[in-house]
Amino acid sequence: MIDVSWRIEDEPRDDEPTGAPRPLLGTWHYLKNSLRRGWRTCAVLALVGAELGLAMVLLFPPASTATAKVLMAHPANLDGQSAMATDVSFLNTREVAARTLRTLHLQVPADAFLSTVSAEPLTAQVLAISVSAPDDRTATARTNALTVQYLAFRAEQLRSLSKGLIEGYQARIDALRPEVADLSAEYAEASAKGAAEQNRAADVLTRRSQINAHIVEMQAALEDASLSTDAAIASTHVIDPATVQGRSPARHLVLSVASGLIAGTGLGMGFVLFRAFTSTVVRRRQDVAEALGVPVRFSVASRGPGERRRGPLRFLRRTWRGGDLWTLVHGLSSTVWSQRGATPAGAAGRHAASGSEGRRAGVALVAIDNTRAAAEVVAALAGLLAGYGRAVLLVDLSLSGALVDRLPAQGGDRGDLEAADGMASEVGGAAPTVFRPAGSVSLARGLREATDSAGGDPRSDTELREMWDAVDVVLVLADIDPGLDAESLATWVGQVVPLVTAGQSSPELLETTAELVRAAGLELPFAMVVGCDSTDESLGLMSRDASDPAAGSWA
Repeated sequence: MIDVSWRIEDEPRDDEPTGAPRPLLGTWHYLKNSLRRGWRTCAVLALVGAELGLAMVLLFPPASTATAKVLMAHPANLDGQSAMATDVSFLNTREVAARTLRTLHLQVPADAFLSTVSAEPLTAQVLAISVSAPDDRTATARTNALTVQYLAFRAEQLRSLSKGLIEGYQARIDALRPEVADLSAEYAEASAKGAAEQNRAADVLTRRSQINAHIVEMQAALEDASLSTDAAIASTHVIDPATVQGRSPARHLVLSVASGLIAGTGLGMGFVLFRAFTSTVVRRRQDVAEALGVPVRFSVASRGPGERRRGPLRFLRRTWRGGDLWTLVHGLSSTVWSQRGATPAGAAGRHAASGSEGRRAGVALVAIDNTRAAAEVVAALAGLLAGYGRAVLLVDLSLSGALVDRLPAQGGDRGDLEAADGMASEVGGAAPTVFRPAGSVSLARGLREATDSAGGDPRSDTELREMWDAVDVVLVLADIDPGLDAESLATWVGQVVPLVTAGQSSPELLETTAELVRAAGLELPFAMVVGCDSTDESLGLMSRDASDPAAGSWA
C-alpha cells in the first residue's frame, strides 16, 4: 500500500525563452525587400555572366559536326540487334581511329580522335556516324575517311569470322573423305565374297551413304557461310554521304549569353539572400529606434557623401539628393530653437533675433559609420544659423577631422563651406568659427560646466574662452568610442542627436552608443537616419510596452 501523505513536489520550471516564430508573410516580405535592395548586385553579376557567355562563344566557337548514314547488312545467321551492337563496337576501336588518322595525316592521339566520334543506330540496319571538327570542311573529310576505314575494318572482321567457320567445315570434310574411301574398299571386298557377306556389305553401304550425305550438308553450309559473308559485305554501303548538320551561330550566341545571364542572376540572388540571412545590421527605422531607445523623427533616402575617392574614381563620390540635406538640417535645428525658446520669423526677424540674450544653445551630432555626412549636416546648419544672425561655434571632436576639412579651424585659412558662407553673407553675419582641440579629441573638455556654474574653469585656455563667450550656439560633431565614456561630451553640449546610416550599424553598437550618452547625463531627444530604403515602411517609433504607457511616444 502506497502512503499518499508522502509526496515530492515538482520543482518549478522556468518558462522556456521561446518567442513566437516570425510570420511567413513577414519573412517573404523581408526577402523581397532584400532582393529589391540588392538589385544592383544581381544586375552586375548578371552582366558578368552574360559577358562570360559571350567570351566563351568567341574564345571557344562551337565545333562543326558531319554525319554519314550507312546501311549495315549482316550475315543471315546473326541477330540484327546484337550484330548492330557489334558494328558499333568495331567503330569505337583504336585500330579504326589509327587507320583514319594515317589516312588524314593527322598527328592526334587515337583516344582524342575517338572522343570526337559518335555512332547512333537509327534502326537495326541503319547506322549514323558523326565526327566533330573545328570547321565544316574538316568535319566532312574526317567523317568520309572514318567511314571508309570503318567499313574496310568491319569487312575484315566479318571475313575472319566466316573464315574460321569455313575452315572448320573444310577440316571436317577432309577428315570424312578417308573414312568414305575406307568404307568403299570394305564394301567392294564384301561384295566380292558373295552371299556370305551380303549383310555386311549392306551395312557398309548404309554407313558410307550417311557420311556422304553429311559431307554434302557441310559443303552446302560452307558455301552458305561464304556467300552470306560476301553478301553482307557487298550489301553494306553509305546511303547518305557526310553532310554538316545545320546550325545557327546567332542561335548559339543567344543561348550562351542567355545561359550566362541566367546563371549570373541566380548567383547574384543567392548572394543577396545569403547576406540577408546572415546580416546583423539594422536597416528599418523601427529597428534603429528600438536599438537607441528613441524615435527616429527625420530620415532621408540618400546616404550623403562617403569617404573621398582619389584617382579615376573621383566621379563616383556620393552626394545628397534633392532636399535630403536640408531635411536633416531642419531636424537638427529643431533642437537648437527649442533650447533658445524662439523660432525664426522671416528675414525681418533675423536681425532682431541676433542678440545673445538667453541661455546658450548647444547640440552634438554623433556620427555612426558616416562622419562625412554628419559633417555636411553640421556645416549646413552652421551656415543657416549664421544667416539668422547667430554666432556659431563649430567643435570638431570627430576622429577623422571631417568638419575641419569642410572649414579650417580657427587661425587657418577659410575653407569652401558654401552653405555657411552663403547664409552668412545674406545678412552680413560672421562666418562660423571652427575649433578642434589639440591632443585626444575624445577626451577634450569644453566650458559648458564652467559657464553654467558660478566659478571659472582652470582647464580652459584664453582662446577657447574668448570663442565660447562670443557665440550663441555651439554645434559639435563627435564620434563615440564604445571603449570610452561620453563624460567629456557633456562639457560641450547638453543634447545629442545620433545620425545612423541604414544597413551599416549593428544593434549592439547603437545600444552601446545610447547607453554611453545617457550615462553621461546627456539628453537624447531623437535620432536621424540616412540611406533609408524605399522598402522601409516602418514609422520609426519604439514598440509600445504595456507596462510603460509612455513607450512609443515622440518624447
